[in-house]
Amino acid sequence: MLGRGRSDERQIQRTCRRKRIMIFELSECEAIIGYKFRDIELFRQCFTHASYANEHPGEKNNERLEFFGDKILDFVVTEYLFNSYPDEDEGKLTERRKNLVSKEPLTEVIFGLGLDGHINLGKSLAGNKDKNEKFFSSLYEALVAGIYIDGGLNEAEKFIYRTVLKNSKQQGFVSRQNKKAAKKDENSLVKSDKVASKENKKTEKKSEVLTLNAVSKDPKTELQEYVQKFKLGEIKYEQSGKTGPDNSPEFTEAVTINGKTVASGKGKSKKAAQKEAAASALKILLKNGKKEAKQAKKPLKKHKKVAAKAN
Repeated sequence: MLGRGRSDERQIQRTCRRKRIMIFELSECEAIIGYKFRDIELFRQCFTHASYANEHPGEKNNERLEFFGDKILDFVVTEYLFNSYPDEDEGKLTERRKNLVSKEPLTEVIFGLGLDGHINLGKSLAGNKDKNEKFFSSLYEALVAGIYIDGGLNEAEKFIYRTVLKNSKQQGFVSRQNKKAAKKDENSLVKSDKVASKENKKTEKKSEVLTLNAVSKDPKTELQEYVQKFKLGEIKYEQSGKTGPDNSPEFTEAVTINGKTVASGKGKSKKAAQKEAAASALKILLKNGKKEAKQAKKPLKKHKKVAAKAN
């Protein structure tokens, strides 16, 4: 994280007084994102929606930053996936990237960081923040661009690794300057992953039972692959409930396989609820093993009973 000198702090205070910004709010946001901006005007612009700028002449909106940040985010995540999954084809890599950088996961990141209440919106939109994921995904992309402009690619990468890639296959961040020196270590990690993968396949063949540990960080993809493997039928997700206030709703999503409800899940967004439902369905299917999975190909009766008990 970059620091600021006394003269920078005095400039920030003058800017805050002129723009009527709460100093503690800026400090709070900087602590959350893990980076201190040298250009406080740029930092404010990241949080300024076009509707607010239209009502306040002289304010700059975050649309250009969003455009730039989208490309930076795409590049960093694509490079990460390309290096982390050397054996996967373009289709699987594209699916992984979509699960990381589309509107819903970026919205979840902003809510998870607690930055959703800091967006500057116009009066006409101020009461509808929870209804438009683009407000929040745009904020994330604008922050990526802002950090890149203010501190460089290395700092932007750190932010992306801390927030979007923190739960991915290989945790931790290697700076761009140190990547060459770390290449040998990365190669050995890839080799270790391959060896571990081969060992896991041998164990699966011997036991002929899939274990709960097989559930990955992307349960929807895992469930899709499992269902296709054993030809269990079509997967569908349906919203079965919504509770809580408008500014903080909780969604309930049910997952059905071959027309039968297997499990349900809850979350702050529809995608989060679907992931929870997929994870629960996987646990039910994996618990019953390969035999149950083959029998489920018929009418999924046993899975229906298990799902009813679980719910």
